[in-house]
Amino acid sequence: MKLISGCLLAILLAPVLYAQQSSSLLWKVSGNGLQQPSYLFGTFHILCKPDFSISTELENTLKTCTSFYGEIKMDEPGLQLQLMSKMTLTGKSIPQLVGETEYNRISPKFQSITGMPMAMLNQFKPFLHLSLLAQKAIACSDQVQPETELMKLAQQYRMKVQGLETINDQIEAIEKEPQDSQLHSLVKMVQNFDSVQQVMSKLVAVYKLRDIDSIYRFMKEAGMDEDFKTDMITQRNEKWIPLMQQAMLAQPCFFAVGAGHLGGTEGLIVLLRKQGYRLTPLKF
Repeated sequence: MKLISGCLLAILLAPVLYAQQSSSLLWKVSGNGLQQPSYLFGTFHILCKPDFSISTELENTLKTCTSFYGEIKMDEPGLQLQLMSKMTLTGKSIPQLVGETEYNRISPKFQSITGMPMAMLNQFKPFLHLSLLAQKAIACSDQVQPETELMKLAQQYRMKVQGLETINDQIEAIEKEPQDSQLHSLVKMVQNFDSVQQVMSKLVAVYKLRDIDSIYRFMKEAGMDEDFKTDMITQRNEKWIPLMQQAMLAQPCFFAVGAGHLGGTEGLIVLLRKQGYRLTPLKF
């Protein structure tokens, strides 16, 4: 459970051809008073470069919109500095929190995995360590962030870049996972990094099927518990819906969020349908 929790906490979520498609990562949102459709796309926050490309169909869909929404406003100046400031520990350091014996046990392996001395991160919250480990679990040196690539394309088309939440909102959601639990995930991820790589490899393979139901099912079967789902998916989805509605009434929007937010009974697809919108899966 702690292995998949750490992976999913750190990363929320080659083209595959298939004859019939009842689900997708790309959805058209129409009806319910919208003058023009908007679009919803499920991303994976870090992938190997060969595993992600922007097809002509996806680009053509994006450029019909006038606003691009990520989970956060990704072109905000000083975003990384703002994030790092929120990740700083107050009070005890990581060695004090995990204990010197455990710290000395995992520190060399953490450095061998990430290439970074663990001591450099002693004053930062464990989520930062989990993020680095999850990034390294994507087994390639040439990585890409799909949201960033889509945002760059949106900027080329002079679309307005927006966010569905702030850095503070994201940190608040992350910190609902108790610090002791995050520390436990950190120790387990370091100690069992081979298993972490296997989980991430399977998750990427499921994502490449381009089926939100398969993604959601995998997350549940891999050990996503109710607290994690509530804090990291359900509550955030519910907060996003009114923002999405307001934005879509004003102009056609392209929303790019982690694919784990789309599926399930409390996913964005179901929630938007409950509001009266027509959701149509698209090939791309």
